[in-house]
Amino acid sequence: MRRFWRRGGKAARQAGERLVEWVSHFVLWSLPPRLVRYLVAVDVLCLVVVLVGLFGLSFRFADLFTFGAFVLLGRLAMETSRHLGVPGLRKDEPHRDLLSNWTLPVTLLLPPLYAAVLHIPLHCLFRSRGQPAAQPRYRQVFNAAALGVSGFCAAGVHRALAPPQGPYRIDTLVGSSGRIGALFVAVFTYTVLNRVLLRGMLWCAHPRSAQPARRPFAGGRRETFAVDAAEMCSAIGLAVLWTAHPLLMLTATPPALLLQRSLLHAELLQAARTDAKTRLANPAYWRETVEKEVARIRRSGRPMSVLIVDIDHFKKVNDQFGHLAGDAVLMCVADALRAATRPRDLVGRFGGEEFVIMLCDTDLDGAARAADRIRRQVAGMRCRADSHAAGVVCVSVTVSVGVATATGADVELAALLETADAALYRAKADGRNRVRLAAGLTSQTAREEAAWSAPHRA
Repeated sequence: MRRFWRRGGKAARQAGERLVEWVSHFVLWSLPPRLVRYLVAVDVLCLVVVLVGLFGLSFRFADLFTFGAFVLLGRLAMETSRHLGVPGLRKDEPHRDLLSNWTLPVTLLLPPLYAAVLHIPLHCLFRSRGQPAAQPRYRQVFNAAALGVSGFCAAGVHRALAPPQGPYRIDTLVGSSGRIGALFVAVFTYTVLNRVLLRGMLWCAHPRSAQPARRPFAGGRRETFAVDAAEMCSAIGLAVLWTAHPLLMLTATPPALLLQRSLLHAELLQAARTDAKTRLANPAYWRETVEKEVARIRRSGRPMSVLIVDIDHFKKVNDQFGHLAGDAVLMCVADALRAATRPRDLVGRFGGEEFVIMLCDTDLDGAARAADRIRRQVAGMRCRADSHAAGVVCVSVTVSVGVATATGADVELAALLETADAALYRAKADGRNRVRLAAGLTSQTAREEAAWSAPHRA
């Protein structure tokens, strides 16, 4: 009996510790108030749609069996993805595991309530055990709520466009062109609504930019779209196979799980193109992409500008606060550069504390304005960093910027980099926290350079 009570007490203590740890990960009090309100609103909206889905729902064993089967398949997919060793897994980035392969069929086959609650066990229970440090708890709850709302709306759209005629069969699911169209409309609704809810969270966290700190460069967009398209089509195929006969899932599940391994290739390719500390394009990928842009610029006769940005006195930051604080400053500056440039521009890390930016179809005057905007944005930011001596500190830095521009057949990447680097050295020699344009151009350009340099002289 004593052994029984000791085991029971140990289990209770462990359960209490897990509960305390789970609650402690809800760090809502440290988030911006706008973001907290948005997260709570989406969570409450998910609760509302669950209550709405309960009204008029008649539970059937076949529906519960389908729901349980896809929950287990989703769990299997998450475990398979977790053991792939994907290099791009980070605490602040979503992990692509093709989970929609197994959640979208529930949206297409079952009443909306099941789609609304499906992600709760997957994101809030299973994932917290499998990946305890992958995401904070509020992100897990928000993901489950956002996907639940998206699934509920998509299921409602599908049932409105293709009213169910008893239990789903393959002829009632895809028996006509209208029903096939309803499948694609429901999938589109699910995808778009989920992206809108996620973008709303990002905007609340970074109100200055709808695409804040993690804007991908052009090479990753096409690959992301291809993966999304494959995921959606695979989900529709799995739903059709389930209605044909559940045992057919034994033949479809291995290929669907194998599709997950294609994500490893995409993650490796992204890692090969990305600087690990700043998530910007690394020098090799930046040069490769800009060389392609140079060929286009030469044919079109349009201008192109290159900016080289250097953090002023960066060594002092490392010496005073430590290298971890220096890494945080590098990330903050990288975010500021992304926020101050256009989506079609390419920002890369040039090495150490230097960054390089390609401005497409931008003349010298436009490049000077962009460079000064970058200079002012970095000078106005405050970066929170962990200091080995003073704890959490707010660090502010400035940058010096060198600008070079060429047009049409005169565009040469090596020459642009060389002249921009020379302009950068002039900016640092003139007192730092300045913008300087490349010398040796036309007299009109020299006058424009004087006009831009004058306001920043010491």
